[in-house]
Amino acid sequence: MVTPPEGDDRDVVEAPGADRALFRERWRALSRRARLLVTGTACVVVLGVLLGYVVTNRPTPPPPDPVAVTTARITFVEMPHRLHPDFGVTVRVETASRVTFTGLKDGYANLFVVDLPAPGIVLEPGQAHALHARLDVFCQTPFPRRGTPLLFVAVRNAHGEGRAPVVPTDSQVKCIVRAVRLACA
Repeated sequence: MVTPPEGDDRDVVEAPGADRALFRERWRALSRRARLLVTGTACVVVLGVLLGYVVTNRPTPPPPDPVAVTTARITFVEMPHRLHPDFGVTVRVETASRVTFTGLKDGYANLFVVDLPAPGIVLEPGQAHALHARLDVFCQTPFPRRGTPLLFVAVRNAHGEGRAPVVPTDSQVKCIVRAVRLACA
């Protein structure tokens, strides 16, 4: 605080640093190269912060449809024993995303899945799983046709539940028809 001159009863307040140059004057005093460097650095920092915010706050994509990421194929058909009207089937299941196996469903009116693999198995991507099942045959209905699913592998994930078809190849259809004929003999 500064003392006022004689006879003046007012207090005079002095602001510290009032004699400093203003920002605009200091900015203009910088060289063109320094101003470009400061401006470029500030822009890069702001852009980096904005991109970091966008990347960290992006919502996760929804999981894919479980049937779209699951492939199943028959790897072995076991011939029936003379005393039982059923035969075994081994199915190889692969997935491109994590899904949970919930069961096998039959694809024909004359075939019934008797022994199911334990449901609740988690199928990890990139790993193949062999599922073994026994199919009971009802002999009065027609044989399985080519190009149609013999079984359905039921799978689910956070997206929902679905059934992946298991379509036998032509040679597998011949084995299945032969197995059904033996079971019905």
